[in-house]
Amino acid sequence: MNKEDKLKSFYYNNLSKNVCEKHGEIIIFKNSVVDIHKSAKINLNGNFYLNSNVFKGSKAECYLKLQENATLNVNGRFKLFYGATIQLFKNASLTLGSGYINSNSVIACCNKIVIGDGAAIARNVYIYDGDHHSIVDDEGNILNKSKSINIGNHVWIGVGAIILKGVNIGDGSIIGAGAVVNKDIPANCIAVGNPAKVVKENIRWK
Repeated sequence: MNKEDKLKSFYYNNLSKNVCEKHGEIIIFKNSVVDIHKSAKINLNGNFYLNSNVFKGSKAECYLKLQENATLNVNGRFKLFYGATIQLFKNASLTLGSGYINSNSVIACCNKIVIGDGAAIARNVYIYDGDHHSIVDDEGNILNKSKSINIGNHVWIGVGAIILKGVNIGDGSIIGAGAVVNKDIPANCIAVGNPAKVVKENIRWK
């Protein structure tokens, strides 16, 4: 961590009005891009690492963006790896337990996303609770409203998986590589495919 990174970390941990609960720290590594609206809030109940695990000599960036009145709750030791993005839109709420999100993965939160403890989120995963564009009928009714996502404890999400709005994933489950999850997945299951379907029940993973 260089001098600039230490200054950024010091600012957010000691001076920024955005950080409300301080039972942890934000640790900012080189090439972290942080854009937080003055009305957004971060509640720390664990350490939050930005651009973690970067290769020596790499210029890879990670991105953290919180828009107006967004709230980020960090309830455990959570790492945002290089190349990954977390974006909270206006009035959105994201809660993270312990775990990590790997390179080039994206969490884009329009409404509410909750991720439990022990999350293992692989590379190129997309977790979206909204479509980011409205589809309306002739009467002006929005047909594709955002819906919250809940991912339980100790969930492993494989490379290239997509988690869509309104989904609940139970504790201990595994989402296979490339799966597209558009319906609830029970606890302790393996789900694969597009759309994702349960192929194995009563599993455990380490």
